[in-house]
Amino acid sequence: MSQQFGPGDPINQDRPIRLEDIDLGKIYFFVKLTLAAIVLMFVWMGISWCQSFYTDWLWYQSLGYESVLIKVITAKLGLFFFGVGLVLAIAVPNFYFAYKTTSKLRLLNQSVPAHLYQTARRLLTWGAMGVIALAAFFLGRAPSMEWEMILKYMNQVSFGESDPVFGNDFSFFIFTLPALDFMRSWMLAVLIATIVIVGAYYYLNSIIRGELFSFSGRIMKHLAGLGAVVFVLVALGHWLGRYDLLYSHMGAVYGVGYTDQHVLLPGLALMTFVALACAAAIAYGAYSGGSKMMLWTVGVWFALNFIVTSVAPGLVQRLVVEPSELARERSFLAENISHTRSAFGLENMNTRSHPARGEMDRATLENNAGTVENIRLWDEGPLLQSYNQIQFFRLYYDFLAVHTDRYVVDDRLRQVMLSTRELSADKLPSEAQRWVNRHLQFTHGYGVAMTPVTEVEEGGRPGFFIRDLPPTGEIPLEQPEIYYGLKSLNYLIVRTRMEEFNYPGVDGPVYTHYQGDGGVELSSLFRRLMYAWKFRDINILISGEITSESLIQYRRTVPERFTTIAPFLKRDREAYSVVADGRLFWIQDAYTTTRRYPYSTPWQDGFNYIRNSVKAVVDAYHGTIEYYVSDPDDPIIQTYQAIFPDLFKPMEEMPDYLRGHLRYPLDIFTVQTQMLLQYHMEDPVVFYNQEDQWSIPVQHSFGRTEALRPYYIVARLPGEEKEEFLLIQPFTPINRHNLVGWMAARSDGDNYGELTLYRFPTGRHIDGPNQVEARIDNDAVISEQFTLWGQVGSEVFRGILLVIPVGDALLYAEPVFLKPDNLDFPELRRIILADSRQVVMHQTLDQSIDALVGILPAVAPVVEEDDPVEPVTTRILPQITNGIQEGLRDAIDKLQDALNELKKLVN
Repeated sequence: MSQQFGPGDPINQDRPIRLEDIDLGKIYFFVKLTLAAIVLMFVWMGISWCQSFYTDWLWYQSLGYESVLIKVITAKLGLFFFGVGLVLAIAVPNFYFAYKTTSKLRLLNQSVPAHLYQTARRLLTWGAMGVIALAAFFLGRAPSMEWEMILKYMNQVSFGESDPVFGNDFSFFIFTLPALDFMRSWMLAVLIATIVIVGAYYYLNSIIRGELFSFSGRIMKHLAGLGAVVFVLVALGHWLGRYDLLYSHMGAVYGVGYTDQHVLLPGLALMTFVALACAAAIAYGAYSGGSKMMLWTVGVWFALNFIVTSVAPGLVQRLVVEPSELARERSFLAENISHTRSAFGLENMNTRSHPARGEMDRATLENNAGTVENIRLWDEGPLLQSYNQIQFFRLYYDFLAVHTDRYVVDDRLRQVMLSTRELSADKLPSEAQRWVNRHLQFTHGYGVAMTPVTEVEEGGRPGFFIRDLPPTGEIPLEQPEIYYGLKSLNYLIVRTRMEEFNYPGVDGPVYTHYQGDGGVELSSLFRRLMYAWKFRDINILISGEITSESLIQYRRTVPERFTTIAPFLKRDREAYSVVADGRLFWIQDAYTTTRRYPYSTPWQDGFNYIRNSVKAVVDAYHGTIEYYVSDPDDPIIQTYQAIFPDLFKPMEEMPDYLRGHLRYPLDIFTVQTQMLLQYHMEDPVVFYNQEDQWSIPVQHSFGRTEALRPYYIVARLPGEEKEEFLLIQPFTPINRHNLVGWMAARSDGDNYGELTLYRFPTGRHIDGPNQVEARIDNDAVISEQFTLWGQVGSEVFRGILLVIPVGDALLYAEPVFLKPDNLDFPELRRIILADSRQVVMHQTLDQSIDALVGILPAVAPVVEEDDPVEPVTTRILPQITNGIQEGLRDAIDKLQDALNELKKLVN
């Protein structure tokens, strides 16, 4: 409230605020203006929400998932109205009681006219009701924002496992406990807001009446009663806090440890009863007039809470546990190890011994020919740069990411790398950056480039299984248009009167009309109006190129498409492309996660449980998206299936031509291998002492240091009959560089998802990637050749050094690239192979293998073809060299046959 002064009146700060000084007319006007603004704001918000809901409903309907949107919207609205209703159910009766209480109090300041006093009270009452309405709106939104958590609680599925402390099913901790915690804290917020509103109303009424505010009588009983209910909720918080000890960080254990079990667990139970006693004492003090008793009660609670939850645990941990920590925590460590391994899917991992023979011989290579012929020579980075130099064809095409997969070509399993040719409309010339071009004509990417990982053409360029425009190659691709991929404008419109650019042909541009089903029909003027509003683009409404059959496509990138429909699933970092059935598809792996799994140590992102429960498939032409359940035993995905019965499909319904391209995803494997660094130690004593801590290998080359990330290979596991597609990760001891083992995830057929850990012998040294890099750097001939290349205007860089299991032996492989100084156009010029004895480097994989088994010298001599600018004659030299090698191999084979016959005769 403000004081009123005439012109020139000095401001007298000692002058008291008087009711007769207040200009009630101005206040009435201000209140009406404020109410009108609030009403208009809510009306506009409502209209905008309707527009957003309508366009979203059309989009979901075009994909057949409108039931998902309806379920989410109805849940949000239902929880919103429930929240608003509960807030009003608490706040309104309390405010009404305050109103009736103050209405019985008489006006003490007799100089104030009665009508003025009544007007001020009405303003205060209406203002308080407005505040309650706003509080109900904002507090009521909280339950609707937690719709997912509440729906999971209502549809929860049992885990079938119980925690070792309380004996509750894990579903209680993952589904029930978060909901109870939220409702308790939300109710506490509602009660505190009610106390603030009612208290402020009492205080302002006392000012209007002209007396000092007094916390006594009915006012004290009212506010103290609310305070007692607050302490009941505090008591509930103490009780629920006992279950949160399963996520405790105290001491050497994540989860309940010695101090948690012997101090905090009984302490929180005690504080529950203390808080309930405080609630009773406050209520009794209010009705007996004992305000000091209430203050003492609150003070005792604060003191005891501090002692029980902070002082006592700290003292016990320091004086009792730490002096003999292993003995005290051993059983708790065992629980943590067991539950963490289970939460991250490591409990069923197979563990085997691997001899890791150091020497590579011809027999091993011949017995594992499928592994050798799939040794990966290309890295994602250099190959992506090569594609963007030799396969882009127009400035408005981009290759954005390289994916790894496997295909059967000529009855042989071949590992490949491929990338989609995406349209980048922002790269059109400036004069072509027109609305028609960007949204109606240049609508899609076209085709892929696919390279077998072992093939290198002349000049160090990649070989191809699919290449060029239109696509040609070993694998048929009959529908190469990419309307849904990794990059897109915010919207496009197809099936218009405008022909769409398809690809640059020999005789000029080739055009097409979209024949697919992807998008929302702009079948009416109203729809066009709604989308013009949505995208803030009036051209959608007025363009003459758009017809009633036109389709507007938006949310066209795979990640956005996936997340819009299923935001509750965590996406893998990479959606990968698949050529199958003559078409292009995208496969997006997704995970169910929680941070509420009992006794499990969290990963760095905060979750402590993960399953690869879903594989989504997006059609690159039609934009359809299907969600297949890949882990039907996961209780979390079962819960989501109960919530959204029309969203998920069983894995058996995925087409066979796609199932052959499923792969164990990179993100979950990365998490599992990171957790395995510590949690491969299952003995609590070994775990506590960190006697066998592992780390991810690093490699140093040319001043570059990087961790060896997991990588896909085609190889035959020891003891298996044929090659398969694997994701592997080697390990080294912490702060050491030698290898101690490697882990493989299988991706093919019935073996999909199996994890196998291969441990190396402990009494023998096995080189790690960094040590092999050092051997390469120390090779005088190789270093000399690198230096020579660097002096002729080229940059030499080495790819990722791969550790490849070949039977019972280990093979190290690393590609060597040359790149011009001012052009991102790398060429693969050498392949380095190594075993425990030697390092070899030649132009081709076959030559390097021959060098490794002693047929060729270790390092190819420096010849003219090593110059980045190749003369024509040097291109013939590899063919001559290959012919000589074949002749030598034939002669050696014949000599071996003759010796065998001679032995037979002698015997």
